[in-house]
Amino acid sequence: MNSSKILHDIVNSAAGAKAHFDIWWAQVSDSSKPEFVSTMNKHSEFFLASQDAHYIAFFVYFSQMFDKDNNSSSLASYLKSIRNSTNPVTWDALFDHYNTLLNRARPIIFVRNKTVAHIDTKLNEKSAFGNLNITWSEIRSTVYDSAEFVTALSGSSNPSASCGFHAIRTLSPR
Repeated sequence: MNSSKILHDIVNSAAGAKAHFDIWWAQVSDSSKPEFVSTMNKHSEFFLASQDAHYIAFFVYFSQMFDKDNNSSSLASYLKSIRNSTNPVTWDALFDHYNTLLNRARPIIFVRNKTVAHIDTKLNEKSAFGNLNITWSEIRSTVYDSAEFVTALSGSSNPSASCGFHAIRTLSPR
């Protein structure tokens, strides 16, 4: 297992989850809508597609950090890859922190599994969330805390600085 490759991948996942959540939230929250409502109405198909894309991307990137597959780059696989080279007390503290985040992430991953990755025949988005008793503020906090944990693991002050995520391509007119 290449721990530096795994770390790079989870930094990218953390940056993606946080960025897509923030963009989606800015588009759907009541606090930002009044300023942009006329533009959003004028180009409604664009904004609806954008909201949907950022919503889905948030769940995909977030879930990558907590993927259980041994062959996937995730927090679990990274911690496994550094176990033998890390002080046991430090590793135990990292693992405990990861488990706390994993417990907080489980409802978000449940919603992703039922409404994004697989469309459940019995649950819609509202009922999937309704059974979990979780707020968007709690989801945001879990996303941000997970990104901070990844940032700490990377030794960086900014998760996007460690990967190519900040270098989003800009389009120029032809």
